[in-house]
Amino acid sequence: MCLSVEFDIVAGAAISVVAIDAIRHHRTGRELPLALVPAVLAVHTFLSAVVWLGVDGTVSEPVAHTASVLYLFIAYALLPIYVPIAVLLIAPPDWHRNAVLVMCAVGAIPALGYGYALMQGQGTASPDSYYIAFGMQGTAGVLGVLYVVSTCGALLLSGSAPLIAWGVVNAVAVSALVAWNSLGLPALWCLWAAVTSGFAAWCLRKERPQQIETDWVAEALRPRGIRP
Repeated sequence: MCLSVEFDIVAGAAISVVAIDAIRHHRTGRELPLALVPAVLAVHTFLSAVVWLGVDGTVSEPVAHTASVLYLFIAYALLPIYVPIAVLLIAPPDWHRNAVLVMCAVGAIPALGYGYALMQGQGTASPDSYYIAFGMQGTAGVLGVLYVVSTCGALLLSGSAPLIAWGVVNAVAVSALVAWNSLGLPALWCLWAAVTSGFAAWCLRKERPQQIETDWVAEALRPRGIRP
């Protein structure tokens, strides 16, 4: 992922501190998935460090391979559906929630597509001079587009000013990092993982209206005049 094993370990430790802060500041069960985003990214970064250790021969090949598979699963199959669901759970019960629900459906496409490719053994982890190039061979480019649309779109349609700001910055940063990597330059995704984790913690620290925990089944059935 980033530069070296030492860099990944330091970044993972920093993200872990942010993860603790984010979890401490969640107020309801609905906010917990969002609060866990930094923790997921911390695990993700540490997995990259394990893959680096496999390249160095410090850990065995099976351990490094398992770490790379888990890394790819989080990066390609989990995040495009996890982020929209985390936003959906805290979206206000109006058109914003319906819009984010659409983003969940969009995110399910790359999640399933990449997940299937990973099970078929199409995931790769190729060490380079300053980074490890993780990828998914033989997958359609449209999956990557839908990935960005689902994650950034969910944030932009959330109805929350902090989340919208996060979505704008995330869209710009991801586009810049993809362009950066296309030039063969060292990957800096772990740095962005740290920054985006900070955004998650910041969003949870911001003052926000308390939402009443409701029964979604009852709420969905009520407009149709059906009693659950």
